Amino acid sequence: MQEPRNYLSVALKLILILSILSSIYYQLWHLLSANVFLLILIFIPDILKSSSKVVFPKEFEWTLMIFIVLTIIFGRTKGIIAPIAFGIGISFIGFIMSMILYSTNRVKQNRFLITIFSFSLAVTFGATIELVKYYLKLALGQPITTSVYTFSMSTLTYVIAGALLSSLVGYFYMKTELTPIKKLVNKFKSKNPDIFERETDEKELEELIKKGENEKLEFKSTLRTNLHTNQPDRKIEHSVLKTIAAFLNSKGGELIVGVEDNGEILGIEKDNFENVDKFNLHLMNLIKQRIGKKHLELIKVETLEIQNKKLIKIECKPSNKPVFLSQDDQEEFYIRIGPSTVLVIGSELIEYVKKRFEKK
Repeated sequence: MQEPRNYLSVALKLILILSILSSIYYQLWHLLSANVFLLILIFIPDILKSSSKVVFPKEFEWTLMIFIVLTIIFGRTKGIIAPIAFGIGISFIGFIMSMILYSTNRVKQNRFLITIFSFSLAVTFGATIELVKYYLKLALGQPITTSVYTFSMSTLTYVIAGALLSSLVGYFYMKTELTPIKKLVNKFKSKNPDIFERETDEKELEELIKKGENEKLEFKSTLRTNLHTNQPDRKIEHSVLKTIAAFLNSKGGELIVGVEDNGEILGIEKDNFENVDKFNLHLMNLIKQRIGKKHLELIKVETLEIQNKKLIKIECKPSNKPVFLSQDDQEEFYIRIGPSTVLVIGSELIEYVKKRFEKK
């Protein structure tokens, strides 16, 4: 069944298209400007979804649609609301594009350049629309009067004002992480985890460790070494693998090896591997043998450095099939409940698998 917001989106697009055609026929250029701006805004989520698989949160799309309805009703006078909102919307899209590039490490973050890019993108779009209107009037044989020029300049000024406002908010978010904007950006990131994949820097790692263990984050002192005996211990390895399997069976999560439960940073040096490559090779072999190589695509291993010590971050995405951990010729099933990894057996296992994995 199609969601209500999809029906509303289709209806709004049809209304705007008909209004644009009517505006051209009756030469209502002011109404044409407002409707073109709104139509571009409402199509942006669809274009980005199809071209780059970007997913917009429902809250974002509902907000956009509500704004468009209000603008159609109240925003036609002098055309102020639509071009300002257009500037804000396009500038925000530019900001998101820049953050995607930064998040994938394709460019080094520069607040000033990101702000300029998002602002310039909105102004360019606004100027392009005004040029299209100008040539459309020429094609229709309409006179280009001073009032037409004045109207175009005022409309473009409103676009610039909206773009400037959005760009400044984006700049201050990058500098201070304003809470309301941070929530919106985090919501967008959570909907697009593949786009925002990137290497974790030291500052982010410190903040992550300070949060402490929770449902989606756990620390392990070592991968294989018992710190009391300073010898390899299969129980330690099993503890690491339990957590990985539990994350896969639940909502996903991150396991950081080289950190005590209390957040003290030990580093993977305690495991006494010759180098990081040997550590990662041993880890991957354990996962292949005990969890299964078919689940490797859900697991990302990253080497991090903090306080001159190396850590290993194991990021696990939620699986769409049950993941079992082999142990002494038996299979065990683990899930996350709060900050704990829990073994599930019997009827509880059947009920959990039915609820979590089987399609309704």
